[in-house]
Amino acid sequence: MRLTNECNFFSQPHSIFIPQHESVMKIKNKYSFKDGNQIWRILLSTTEKVIVETRDTNKKEAFYNCLDLNTGKKIFKGLQLDEKYWIGVETIYKDIIFFHKYTKPDMPGHQQVIAFDINTQKVLWTNEDYSFLFVVDDKVFCFVQQFEGRKYFTLDLMTGELIKELDITEEEIIRLNDIYENEKKYSNYIFPERFDSQTVDNPKVASLIEQHTKEVEIVGDIEYAFSKDALIFNLHHKIIGDSLMNKLFTYDLSSGKKIYEEILDADANGFVPDSFFIYKNLLFILKEKSVLLVCEIIN
Repeated sequence: MRLTNECNFFSQPHSIFIPQHESVMKIKNKYSFKDGNQIWRILLSTTEKVIVETRDTNKKEAFYNCLDLNTGKKIFKGLQLDEKYWIGVETIYKDIIFFHKYTKPDMPGHQQVIAFDINTQKVLWTNEDYSFLFVVDDKVFCFVQQFEGRKYFTLDLMTGELIKELDITEEEIIRLNDIYENEKKYSNYIFPERFDSQTVDNPKVASLIEQHTKEVEIVGDIEYAFSKDALIFNLHHKIIGDSLMNKLFTYDLSSGKKIYEEILDADANGFVPDSFFIYKNLLFILKEKSVLLVCEIIN
């Protein structure tokens, strides 16, 4: 999911030029991002923003970066809050990032709610008593964990002030959470799945992928996805000793032509899943765990 100008990493495009009489889609590099740290998470907002979380695991510092989805223009870079490492993102709602801290370092439980406004680049409010659940109709749903169960509350989106304590069933919480998840519009995403030659429906997909596996030793899963008529997949194969090469390929299915190829890691020390995903007509690629490449899929 990973400069002189963060949005212009490549001096030359990788897209392959096809004669106009051939109806073949193309992959065109739009922009890239890196800050020298490991990319931890990539999140997209419904307001066309990209949040890239990076971490320096040696210094134990987390950084948050925000780009315009369509241009890669930097909105902010290297954001840190008062807690430098034991912090994470719950969600992005409209142009508000909801951060959380952890109950204890190295423990998964979330605590506190920190609402950060992308536009003003300021913390709107912080609540140390509650843990975040979701946002529905501009109300922030939170909870307090008690011995006998949870108590639920709603907070004002912009101020964090308590609206009310809820007398609500778990079934209603599940229903509201479904509304929250549906608003994320996952139908705009395509995530890769594991390739299995025995179960894949399209024989052309199997043929194109398997031509890259005949003379190399594959390690881990091959992951693939479709976007319109583009087949995108990546694989890891052994090179020297235990070293692996992670490569990504894109083919135009109708013509069988390769239209894009990228080495994601020339000397990987292990299998790395989830190296790419698609959002609308954009292909997001994580390279060397530290570079985010964003490409446009053009019909």
